Amino acid sequence: VTLRVEAPGRASAALHTRAPGDTWVTQIISLDESGRASRAVGPLAADLFARASSGGRGSDTVHVTVQLPAFLGSLSVTARYPHYLGLADEALPVSGDTVLLPAGTRLHTSGQATAVLTHAAWRAERQVAELEVNGRQFSGDFLPRANGAYMLTLAVEGGAPLGGDTVRLPLRIVADSAPVVTVPVPGADTVAPLSMRLPLVVEARDDHGLTALRIRIRLGATNQMDSVPLGGATDHAILAHELDLQQAGAQPGDTVVYQLVAADNAPSPQVGRSREYRVRVPTRAELRDAQRDVAAAMGNSLDSLARKSADVQRRTEDLSRERSRADSSNRGPEPAMSFDQAKQAQALAQATDSLVQQSEQLKDALDALRQAAERAGLNDPEFQKRLAEVREQLAKALTPELKAKLAELKSALEHLDAEQARRALQDLTEAQEKLQQALERSRDLFKRAALEGELANLADEARDLAKEQAQWNSATAKADSARAAADEQQLAGRTDSLASRLQQASRQLDSSAARTGLQQAAAQAAEAAQQMQQAAQQMQQGGRAQAQQHGRRASKMLSPLAGQMDQARQSAQNQWREEVMQALDQALAETSRLSSQELALTESLDGEADPAAARTAQAALEEGLERVTARIRDIAGKNALVAQQIGVALEVARTHMRASRDAISSANVNLPAAADRAGSAVDALNAAAYMMLRSRDDVAGSASGSGMAEAMEKMSQLAGQQGQLGQQTASLLPTPGQGQGAGQQLMQQLAAQQRAIAQELERMQAQGNMPGAGQLSQEAQDLARRLEAGRVDRQTVERQQQLFRRMLDAGRTLQGEERDEQKERQSTTAKDGNLHLPPSLRERLERDDTPRLPGWEELQRLSPEDRRLVVDYFRRLAESPQR
Repeated sequence: VTLRVEAPGRASAALHTRAPGDTWVTQIISLDESGRASRAVGPLAADLFARASSGGRGSDTVHVTVQLPAFLGSLSVTARYPHYLGLADEALPVSGDTVLLPAGTRLHTSGQATAVLTHAAWRAERQVAELEVNGRQFSGDFLPRANGAYMLTLAVEGGAPLGGDTVRLPLRIVADSAPVVTVPVPGADTVAPLSMRLPLVVEARDDHGLTALRIRIRLGATNQMDSVPLGGATDHAILAHELDLQQAGAQPGDTVVYQLVAADNAPSPQVGRSREYRVRVPTRAELRDAQRDVAAAMGNSLDSLARKSADVQRRTEDLSRERSRADSSNRGPEPAMSFDQAKQAQALAQATDSLVQQSEQLKDALDALRQAAERAGLNDPEFQKRLAEVREQLAKALTPELKAKLAELKSALEHLDAEQARRALQDLTEAQEKLQQALERSRDLFKRAALEGELANLADEARDLAKEQAQWNSATAKADSARAAADEQQLAGRTDSLASRLQQASRQLDSSAARTGLQQAAAQAAEAAQQMQQAAQQMQQGGRAQAQQHGRRASKMLSPLAGQMDQARQSAQNQWREEVMQALDQALAETSRLSSQELALTESLDGEADPAAARTAQAALEEGLERVTARIRDIAGKNALVAQQIGVALEVARTHMRASRDAISSANVNLPAAADRAGSAVDALNAAAYMMLRSRDDVAGSASGSGMAEAMEKMSQLAGQQGQLGQQTASLLPTPGQGQGAGQQLMQQLAAQQRAIAQELERMQAQGNMPGAGQLSQEAQDLARRLEAGRVDRQTVERQQQLFRRMLDAGRTLQGEERDEQKERQSTTAKDGNLHLPPSLRERLERDDTPRLPGWEELQRLSPEDRRLVVDYFRRLAESPQR
């Protein structure tokens, strides 16, 4: 600091200076001629006080203030991330290192300087963010939009510069990335399966989170978007999805384009797309080929399963007999199972379990084939019925009894219980035999179903070829030669394939008329293919007129092919029905003969018959019964309308015959017991004969070659009648203005209709294709009696409605009411109205005081087992001493 002193007329002066808190320091300075002088003081570290004196006079005290340098005292920068990221606020370093920031992050700045500020801001090349100033403090938020180095600029009063280094904040803005979507399966353009449902595996990922996943489907000029469920918020998802091509409106020959589109959870959602994939829907000809391949594979599976079942059943029977022989030869305690026997039994249990699982898979595969054929437009009604029949046979094969016996064997092996294992092996042998028979029946039915489906497909293919050839003939005059030749060449190849498949189908037919018809159709198709080949060659060479001539010849040959195949199919179905009817006639004749001979044997046993001769006669009858049973087992696999209860009745007859023979084979001959058992065998044979007769009538009147579908249709029709009947009964509840006579007459009509439904249900029960029909029939009979008695109340209407629903369920599943095997059973005390008697016995028992044995006309409505129980009951009642 420079201090100037003036004292006119003086040669010198005294300069007094001090710092705050110090004493004065005096310096004598010389003045120039004018009485002036200058003196530099400093550098100053603090304020300075100065005054001058000369002689007796002095100056005022001067205060020189030293201004300190301004600098940044504190600074903090906090990153406030976007809400969708779910990240907490974070303090950023201001040391000069590059900071990565997600796009949308706001920076909150706060700081303080050592001097009063007039302005504060962040500055970059393309962005200036002003901050709020309050004295020495500054603060504010700003949103960086671009990469770059942001400089903090501060301005103080007086324009003094700030001390210290300049604050530099390098930022790199990371934009939110779009989701990435891929389709690993199928991962490429493909051909649609027969089911018209394309399975997809979709993988979608995002750097933060996904909010939506959709599939865009384009078919021609139409577009549609379908949502794909994500299953919750996630940043990485691997999903299974099924593309329903039928729902998208795809037809055979179309090409469907699909693309997966994903959106993330950013404020301005980013969208990611997969590549476009193409799915070509096969033509009808290709769909038919695919159906044929699937049916052939399924037929092979059924063949293999039937062979495995027979092998497992034989091995189980051998092991069971081995255990039985060991038990019979051993007089001591039950011998323990050896390690080899336990190992064999374990292997048989595993093999049986595998058979059950494979049968379940085949049942599901049949459903899938039926649904796939329907979705692909190959819904031939006869083929659909045949598949339903085969599936029903597989369902009957997988009985709860088989699974229970298998569980018993596994339990015995776990506890090494020899006696339980022996019994379980015997029971499992019987259950496996039923399984084997059901599988063989399913196999035979499926072979015929596959052949019927193949004939239907061949007829459709012939129609399509005739139509396309006619279109080619019309377009030949103006079509491009090369393109028309290629199209005709393709048609020729399909026609030649049709001829080959017709030859193969003809070799599978038993009917000579149908086989001859298919062979003629095959020859005609082969000749049509040759005409097409010549038409293609002529078109390639430019001979349009000659090409049209050959094309017309081919079209003329193709036109009648479909009708010929339909006739061959109908002829085959008629032949199959005739074959089953003839077999049933033979079985019926043999059963009637066996019944007569067994009755004669029964009468002889009531007298004084020779045990040896009776034993020989009974053994001969058992051999005859074995032949009938084998015949029934064979034809059961050819038509689903052959009641399975026939085999049950024959098995009951065989059991009674064996018991009768045993009664006269021991040392103590028991002729009455043998006669009683022989009489029961007669009843079972008569029941089997009756069911054979009913089955023959059903087969003769069925429209299909193997027709369980008629039973389903019949039950559906009865359910419809029951529903209408319930509505009419409900209308009788409020009858304020109706006369008593009119109402009574209407109730009698409704009762007659209800009884007619009950009788139809009884017939279906006798056929054996509807196991639950007996319970439904009994309920319908009881409702008919209530209506006849004039008891029309809310309970009656509710029971009719419940019966209607049960009949609907039975018609859909072709099964009766299923029992809940897991439900705990509880007994209750009998009450009035809870007595349930067989319908054929109720009226007789209520009318007569003295019970007597029902006749065959009444017993024929019962199942063989119920019939045996009723006969045994009345026989014991007649022999009672109280009578």
